[in-house]
Amino acid sequence: MDLHPDPLHAGVTKRIRQACASCRRRKTKCSGERPLCSHCRRNRQRCVYEPYSMTIGDGPPAPAPATYPPDNTELLHRINRLESRLAELTDRSLSQAAPFVSHGPSAVHQISLSRVPSSLVDPVPSAPRFNSEHFSLPPLPVLQSVIETFFVHVHNQPYSYIQEASFRQKLETDTLPNCLLLAVLASAVRFSSHEYYGGQRLEATEVYARESWMSVLMEHLMAADNLNLEVVQAVNMLAIVDYTAGRVSSAWLKIGLAARVSQDLRLMAEPSGFLSFTEQEERRRLFWSGYLLDRLISCGKSRPLAIHDDDCNVQLPCDEESIQMMGQRQNTHTLHELLSWDSKTNDSPSPFGLVILMASIFGRCTRYVHRDLIPERMPPWDTTSEFSSINSLLLLTESYFKRDQASLFGYIYEAKRSPQSQAGHLIFAHTLFHLCHCLLNHPFLIRLRLKPFRSKIPESFAIRTLQTGSDHARQLLDLHREATQSGYLVQSSFYPYCIVIAGGIESLVFHSEESRTGLPSSQPSQHFSHSVNTLESLGNFWAHAANMAIRLREFHAQAQTFPALLDADSLAEDLNATVEEALWSMIDYGVVGAGTGPTPIARRNSLSHLASPSSWALGSEIFSAPLEGFDGANTHLLDPVATPTHFDQVNNILDSTNSHPI
Repeated sequence: MDLHPDPLHAGVTKRIRQACASCRRRKTKCSGERPLCSHCRRNRQRCVYEPYSMTIGDGPPAPAPATYPPDNTELLHRINRLESRLAELTDRSLSQAAPFVSHGPSAVHQISLSRVPSSLVDPVPSAPRFNSEHFSLPPLPVLQSVIETFFVHVHNQPYSYIQEASFRQKLETDTLPNCLLLAVLASAVRFSSHEYYGGQRLEATEVYARESWMSVLMEHLMAADNLNLEVVQAVNMLAIVDYTAGRVSSAWLKIGLAARVSQDLRLMAEPSGFLSFTEQEERRRLFWSGYLLDRLISCGKSRPLAIHDDDCNVQLPCDEESIQMMGQRQNTHTLHELLSWDSKTNDSPSPFGLVILMASIFGRCTRYVHRDLIPERMPPWDTTSEFSSINSLLLLTESYFKRDQASLFGYIYEAKRSPQSQAGHLIFAHTLFHLCHCLLNHPFLIRLRLKPFRSKIPESFAIRTLQTGSDHARQLLDLHREATQSGYLVQSSFYPYCIVIAGGIESLVFHSEESRTGLPSSQPSQHFSHSVNTLESLGNFWAHAANMAIRLREFHAQAQTFPALLDADSLAEDLNATVEEALWSMIDYGVVGAGTGPTPIARRNSLSHLASPSSWALGSEIFSAPLEGFDGANTHLLDPVATPTHFDQVNNILDSTNSHPI
């Protein structure tokens, strides 16, 4: 039996001191967090934990330190020195970062300090630059600059997730969740010209998006009853970051998550009348922005919609003037009312409401285009067919536009006195209108729909649909060019897809006319050139736009082998399966924007140093197969010219969609 019991196990009441020196001195309850407790973090001061000691309650005096085993005492002192050193380093970083976070300490410190490395941290340079290896929020002037960039280049372009006044108020009062602040940075930094990022805008986008998603997971999804509007706002913005970077499956999951959270928060129903007008409108705009994103990203095979029109019982967004008047209530129509021919509504919806109306029709159009091709029982020219129903809705939309293409910009010029977001929404709504016509009347897609009817195809229908597709492709590109020349921002992530669809049609028209007349046509050539130039310009901001520019160039080099696509007399002919697969790759949003090589094409800031298309090889495996269904096609046009091209990776990309359906 041990006659000398260990004093650590003596019959006295003992507790280990957990409070830091500052909290003990102030007699404040300490949270005990290391290296910074919550009190020191909030007051931006050093947090030092003194060596562990024993506090004795009611009992005999504390034994002398010598009673500690020597090895334990030394170990405790070594731990204390390490913690003190870490606290000093953290305090030094905090004092240097203090100007970064004047909008409120807790939210920002929670982000920046939760990832302080345990190793030594290099001092911050006098002229700080973004460092992708060590995450921290940017300095305050940079933070303010990026937020201003967000409200110029991202907000209402076309999504309206955030009510600006509410966002700024939460930022000032330190009630803005980490996930939303970081999602805003991730969405806007690609448009920032601030020297702080020094050519690392794409890297900054990825870092901010990653940290925002981690905040969603750790602070909201893994916490009880902590789902709110800000989670929906952040997740939807992160879905766009993922999709445009090629992470299609990840984006798809995020959209589904945002839709479920929206349903849980009852955003699909009218807001409570106890909320202020601005709060009600923020909820409406958040829901309809998620609805819009769901429609746009579902433009591909095996991508069903997450939100259905029948479940949407909330009014459409009001106009910007009502929001600016702060409390001027405005009753708007519902989507069901606008989609009905027998509705008694005569007023045009707000510009954002027009976007939502077109998004609904576009969603129906993409379901028709991308659904599995089962044998058609009803020809598209039948008045009860889905093709005719969608065209009927597009005619209904024209009645809401009330202005034709030529007078659109006259109205936009007059509307400059109003918020510019209204012009942006009008441009986007008209773009979707033309895109619907391009998809419904696309030469390749029309051929697939007419295949079951073969000899019964009316020649007038074939000629009219092909001409309609070509006309709307030109109008879409003209609209984009005029909007850009007028100084409007047309930089939304969905514009590249609109441009590549229209540019692909113009490429087919160019080669068809050249094959028929023997002379190149200047107008399709000009429109095609504009589409490529526009994609390359948008490629400075969006990786998928740069990928689309390369795909469109390579498609144009091969389109001369497809003159029969626009021949009304040969629409019933079958296509080679390989060619059909390649043509699908120029229609599917997820595929046409995917990287064309093992590394993303647009990891750089521009395409200015890419080789000229004339030096690229044209030896794609997809197009090197015999082209059945195109008599007289010159297959020697597919021979390589010079260096290998990215287009030989299309098969790999298409194969990958088997495991990650687009």
